[in-house]
Amino acid sequence: MSMALKFVEDSVNLSEIGFLVADPSDLYRELFRRLLFGFGAKAVHEASEAQTAARLLTDRDVDFLIVAADLPAPGRERQQANGIEFVRAIRLDTRHIRRSIPMVITMGTARRISVHEARDCGANFVLSKPVAPVVLYDRINWIARRPRPFWESPTYYGPDRRFREDEHEGVPKRRQGDAGADATLEDADV
Repeated sequence: MSMALKFVEDSVNLSEIGFLVADPSDLYRELFRRLLFGFGAKAVHEASEAQTAARLLTDRDVDFLIVAADLPAPGRERQQANGIEFVRAIRLDTRHIRRSIPMVITMGTARRISVHEARDCGANFVLSKPVAPVVLYDRINWIARRPRPFWESPTYYGPDRRFREDEHEGVPKRRQGDAGADATLEDADV
């Protein structure tokens, strides 16, 4: 299944895209809903835990998933919750109808190990909370305009984790010794 987005100059038409925001925080679900509607989306579904998110993925027309890394699973404490495992389960289920939709994982503290886990579960991107509106829109636009091929193995299904050099056309490459090479990123591209 592929996401067909319509382009208008440098923007993406989100009016026909169904979004699912799965986050335990009422505040973040509201924030993402408002942002997506502001970007032109017409359908934004919400879930506060994994069981509801799983049901909505199969019962509703969902083309794009935004899921919190701390999404609670049924009967589990929030500290044990794992949106990363939720994404992995969808990606590895060969019969899941939403297996190939774009998936973005959000997390409050993007530790290097967490970013690697999110990348390795099949997420398209990992965004650190709080997410700036321009960053969210940029990542949606990037996924639409630069789809990466999907790879499949017994332990991984998802977008190619390597970013191609041609994706940085006109931008000089950084080397270890370049000024600013150690700067921290607002979000981690996976």
